Amino acid sequence: MLNLNINTLTILSTLFARDYADTEGAQLINVSSRGGYTIVEEAVTYCATKFYVSAFTEGLSRELKLNGSHMQAKVLAPAATETEFAKRAKDLDRFDYSESVAKFHTAKEMAGFLLDLYDSEKAVGIVNSETYEFELSDPLYPFAERKR
Repeated sequence: MLNLNINTLTILSTLFARDYADTEGAQLINVSSRGGYTIVEEAVTYCATKFYVSAFTEGLSRELKLNGSHMQAKVLAPAATETEFAKRAKDLDRFDYSESVAKFHTAKEMAGFLLDLYDSEKAVGIVNSETYEFELSDPLYPFAERKR
């Protein structure tokens, strides 16, 4: 998880940005999690890696804009989504979301949210933890721009 969400994401995102920063319409969309904006009990390590995904991608988004790049960097932050992830992460034979999770989205719904983010000018697509509605926003983390 550390290698995937930190090392690999950084390397691949940086290489993509280097090659496509000046390409009109180019977009990099990294997948974080609602846990990339909220620490979840018994998932601290997971959340920490997703905080990195969110902060790195939001920072890259801001730097690309400051540098006048055509490429956009965006972050998708889903909440519980009905996939194989919980079953595999918990090493279970079966995991039924409708029995185990109060609220969740289907993979099809999440794919629609991803397309909404892709079609927008916003940098963040995030599931609201209270309403479970999908929201598009500008970067959420504070950004300290250096004086030029």
